[in-house]
Amino acid sequence: MLCSALALLAADAAAAQDAPADSREPVYLEADELVEDRREGLYIARGDVRMRSGDRVLIAREIVYNPGLGRVTARGGVEIYEGDQPAQLSDEIVLDDALSEGVARSFATMLENNGRAAASHALRRPDGSVELSSAYYTACELCESGEGTPTWRLRASRVVRDRDAQMIYYRDARLEILGAPVFYAPVFSHPDPSTPRRSGLLMPRIDISNRLGFVYQQPYVWIISPSQDLTIAPQLMTEANPLLELEYRKRFYSGELRVETSFTYEREFDEDGFFGEEEPRGHVFAVGEFDITDQWRWGFGAQAATEDLYLRRYSYEEEPVAYRSFYTADKRRLISQLYVQGKGDRFYADIAAARITSLIEWEDDDTLPMIAPLSRFDVDLPFPDWAGRLDGGLSTVGLRREDGDDYVRASADVEWARPTVLPGGLRLEPFALGRVDAYSVTETDGAGVELDTRNFTRAMGAAGAELSWPFVRRASWGDVIVAPTVNLAAASELADDRIAPNVDSLVVELDRSNLFSRNRASGYDVWEEGVRLDVGLSAEMDSPGGGLPSVEVFGGRSRRLDGDPAFSEGSGLFEEDSDWIAEMKVDFGYLETEARTRLDSEDASINRLDLSTRLDVWRISADADYTRLADDAVFSGDGREELRFSAAFQVRDSWSVSYSVTRDLANDISRRVQAAVIYRDECTDFRIVYERDDFDIGNLGPSESVQLQLTLFTLGGVDGD
Repeated sequence: MLCSALALLAADAAAAQDAPADSREPVYLEADELVEDRREGLYIARGDVRMRSGDRVLIAREIVYNPGLGRVTARGGVEIYEGDQPAQLSDEIVLDDALSEGVARSFATMLENNGRAAASHALRRPDGSVELSSAYYTACELCESGEGTPTWRLRASRVVRDRDAQMIYYRDARLEILGAPVFYAPVFSHPDPSTPRRSGLLMPRIDISNRLGFVYQQPYVWIISPSQDLTIAPQLMTEANPLLELEYRKRFYSGELRVETSFTYEREFDEDGFFGEEEPRGHVFAVGEFDITDQWRWGFGAQAATEDLYLRRYSYEEEPVAYRSFYTADKRRLISQLYVQGKGDRFYADIAAARITSLIEWEDDDTLPMIAPLSRFDVDLPFPDWAGRLDGGLSTVGLRREDGDDYVRASADVEWARPTVLPGGLRLEPFALGRVDAYSVTETDGAGVELDTRNFTRAMGAAGAELSWPFVRRASWGDVIVAPTVNLAAASELADDRIAPNVDSLVVELDRSNLFSRNRASGYDVWEEGVRLDVGLSAEMDSPGGGLPSVEVFGGRSRRLDGDPAFSEGSGLFEEDSDWIAEMKVDFGYLETEARTRLDSEDASINRLDLSTRLDVWRISADADYTRLADDAVFSGDGREELRFSAAFQVRDSWSVSYSVTRDLANDISRRVQAAVIYRDECTDFRIVYERDDFDIGNLGPSESVQLQLTLFTLGGVDGD
């Protein structure tokens, strides 16, 4: 049985030291068996032995304590714990009676973030630092039997874990991959896995491409303070002059700031070589967001490049996802902006100013607008619950161009709706909305000479009701829900002199999401006048078990009973009878297929077709997406047919291969291809990635690259991105 804690040990331990007794931590011992050897002056504990002093705990099968020498010898499955630090393990260890200093044989320890270290011998110092002889470090799991080789490990004749410096130092270090040495250094160091961020070199980026040649980028991170850092990453290329990349990050109490920039001094180049004069070239992306109060915040975004093709030449993203701000621009356009946003329980508001620039070679930035102000305010107006919901809104936008028309609009709107469930399960939702717009449009010619200014206001209104009648049938194999829906809407007409230039509703296409919308325009400029009737039918089968799939089907269309068309021919809403829209989704769990189509109202030909399939079975995962647009069903007038396919196969537990392709079927070209071989386990991620892009962008031809991406968890990585 466990023996009780021995106060005598605490007294003996104190007497054996020069320090006063009240400055010593008491020592407590618990064990299955306790023997006192009076002749040798020893205490011997056997069985499940636990010894504690302060926040240090020692566990072993046997502990021999010599109070005269102030020495503790522990044998057999020794474990040492200190506070919330990971365990230190050994076959045998000799410690002082405070359990703070000693020597261990066959030593191993867990470090923070899954780091592991082991050695033939270890010296533990009073400050908690550990010095290891004939040691190694890894983040890989080790076999309990000691057999097998970790994916990687750092070996060294001597390793010191310095807690004060929060570093791990190696002498005669070599990096082994699957047991084979691949790197040697007389001295080597890296931050302790438990340490906060530290300044130092990061793993390099390695890439081989047909544009830049062999690329080597060596980042260095400078930890300026606990809340800010700067990464300095010079990049050397065999086919171009060096480039310097900087990334600055700072956290504030109210938000954060991130800036990425690059700089080089080089000529322009394409697939045929260099041309022009050497000039400074570069880019900057920046984003910041900060809280003003609990409900209000402000932020900004900056995106700029010295030339249209700079980002593509040097493999930077032209649509920088990591540096998106409040508003995003169209494809191959950059946007800089400043905004304020507010959100409350009953309101939403934002106001912004933005400037758009283009990366399209033939597009003049002077024709793109400076947007200010761009604002919106929506409020849930006070209204009794029994009377429904009443919402109000304000919106303004101003567009000013160096070369082109100027445009200013202000709008105020109010919308009411009251959903009601009628006897028999019918759901009725009547609605009404009204809006007032004020416009000022200045037209100019190609020379920038002002031709005319139109100032006008207009008032519009609409009302209608949506009626749906869901039917539910429950069965042992699943539930079936069928819901026909009818929507009738009538909107006021606009006089010809009250029709605004279409700036904010250029792209409108009929689909399930807007079939029953109050106003199907994506913005304010286009107003859908007259009377229309929308009909749709949805059916859903939910089968939680039994091997049957879950199925969802929808079909519908719209008919304009009165009024002129408001949308273009490619929208599916130009004719009195709109295109038919249909959707179907089948989900087996491991296999999911979805189809959406828009059929011509006259001959039922396919104007748009979207197919997608997701498969996840055994060791295979795959995705396929197919899109087809007819020539007269898109706004550019050119059809499109595209297939996007990706698949991954897990060859073994840690090995997998992947492949993806974006195929332009209309032009019989593979626009993007990527293939990768991947090894990933608990401590390593290694990838060899091949990429090829083939887009008609300026004077740049197809690009090809092979990237090496290696990450050794807790140490860092070599990344081709």
